Amino acid sequence: MMARPAAWIALALCATNAQPVLASTQSEPEVVIRGMRDPELKPYRVMLAGLDAFDDQHALAPKANALRYKLSARGVDPAAPMSALTLRIVGDTSAIALPLADDGSFALPRSAQADKEDADLVLNKKRNAYRWQPDIHSAGVPDGMRRLGDLRLECQVMVATAKKEIGFVLRSMLNTLLLTGDWCMADKVNIPTYSARAIDSATLVSGERRVALEIYQDRKGYVPPLRDRSYPDDSLIEIVFAPDSVDTPQSMTAGAPQPAQSAQSE
Repeated sequence: MMARPAAWIALALCATNAQPVLASTQSEPEVVIRGMRDPELKPYRVMLAGLDAFDDQHALAPKANALRYKLSARGVDPAAPMSALTLRIVGDTSAIALPLADDGSFALPRSAQADKEDADLVLNKKRNAYRWQPDIHSAGVPDGMRRLGDLRLECQVMVATAKKEIGFVLRSMLNTLLLTGDWCMADKVNIPTYSARAIDSATLVSGERRVALEIYQDRKGYVPPLRDRSYPDDSLIEIVFAPDSVDTPQSMTAGAPQPAQSAQSE
């Protein structure tokens, strides 16, 4: 018997280093991409694909000055200070130091030489100690809020790196199964947004509409309506953090998050 399309999508996404979660009890479940499963930084050419996607899709977040990637600690030393990290682009004949901000974020420069030499991004820490994610913030967004267009652009960056890594055949198969080359807007794909602090609630604010978003039992993630174009890019997500919560390293490799709430109000 032929496997359901969602099952093939889940299998293919595993090969992209994304960790899919089938998050519906319907006969054709949705696929929730929980972030890059492999915590190691990617080759330069793969990360560069994310930078290209940022430039190509910049209209989603025109007030975001630049794409930054952000590191977060995991593993045996989750509280390791970012000040102890060094990050470089290393090729056959080239080495470029990448300054890290206090929050673990960095900007990726364009280098024709690094691209030609198929360079790698190299940390001075052991394997599996850190992971990365795109980090995009438009100017003027109030504290405690995220802009929906910023999150849509982060999705495009993440997907672009996955597409670059998996190659033409698997990429074409996924395009066929999803009925679109834009995975962020595919009907059967959800991509949550994660937080370093525990969340009490996440509410989408769009004009007069206020919609309570689904959050997870670990309180570290919520599901923005990336593919629902009835919500414009300038819609904001109002996040209420749990009392006394503090920043903690994100965990994207733990068990599948379970929805904590999904009620909506208009």
